[in-house]
Amino acid sequence: MTTKEYVLRLLEEHKGSPLSGSQIAAKLGVSRAAVWKAVQSLLDCGYPITAANNRGYCLEATSDILSCESILPYLHNPAFYPEIRVLDSVDSTNQEAKKCAHNGAPSGTVILAEQQTAGRGRLGRSFYSPAGSGIYLSVIFRLDFPIDVSLLLTSAAAVAVCRAIRSVTGLEAQIKWVNDIYLDGKKICGILTEASMNFENQQLEYLVVGIGINVRTGSFPPEIGKVATALEPHLEGQRISRSELIGAVLNELETVLNQLENQDFLEEYRERSFVLGKRISVITPQESYPAVAQALNNQGHLIVQREDNGETAVLNTGEISIRRLEA
Repeated sequence: MTTKEYVLRLLEEHKGSPLSGSQIAAKLGVSRAAVWKAVQSLLDCGYPITAANNRGYCLEATSDILSCESILPYLHNPAFYPEIRVLDSVDSTNQEAKKCAHNGAPSGTVILAEQQTAGRGRLGRSFYSPAGSGIYLSVIFRLDFPIDVSLLLTSAAAVAVCRAIRSVTGLEAQIKWVNDIYLDGKKICGILTEASMNFENQQLEYLVVGIGINVRTGSFPPEIGKVATALEPHLEGQRISRSELIGAVLNELETVLNQLENQDFLEEYRERSFVLGKRISVITPQESYPAVAQALNNQGHLIVQREDNGETAVLNTGEISIRRLEA
């Protein structure tokens, strides 16, 4: 890391508390002049750093500029994520992550962006991703599990996001099968998992898990505002640290990865589902029909009973989109 990155990491670790130039210089083994130069560079990048005689430098507690250094203090096991790249803008973090994976990026590589210009959801839908108001991240995983186990990662990631939201905000989110997170009836998060298969040996080369969370309302377009919400409006003025929430998501992702084989996370998934037991409309490329969502099996598939003919259908992630919940 550069001196600037080391200084930023120290300031992030002590955010809201001052560190003297001599303290920082001693920790890093550099001159106070080098520390001053690094701080000036950070100020030029927009970091809210104050400097006071006899007190030192202080990164304001309200700072919410994303960086690897801002996230590392919140990780329980930083080695699990060997690289965290933060971009000002990108078309899609999933697209960028897939490029990195194709070029050999290791498992645990994280791609973050302040905004996406072409954020993507399932079935080709777009994901609204304005600058500075949300979390847009993708993680590359290279797993040694059988394919059927690896494909549980989307459901596991949904549980991880709910756990992270609870740990940081106290809010209890719910899951709409298979990959959407809801709060008070509106969507706050979407998850898109994409895979690369080696057809010669029938093995997954890598999985990319993309997670988009609405943290601040900003200004949703009218058609999105009808169905989407953000976290902060539910917190009565409390400000969320995006870096802290990202750290919590990454910590919980590591936890659920260790639960993929024994499927321990699935019971929590079922408890957080607001689809089970409800009448739903199922839409597939071939047909649409009303049904009742009955259960979630151990493969993460939704078991429904059709209302038109009474037959039971097992729905997987690649075949359906649940469009409308009914009373």
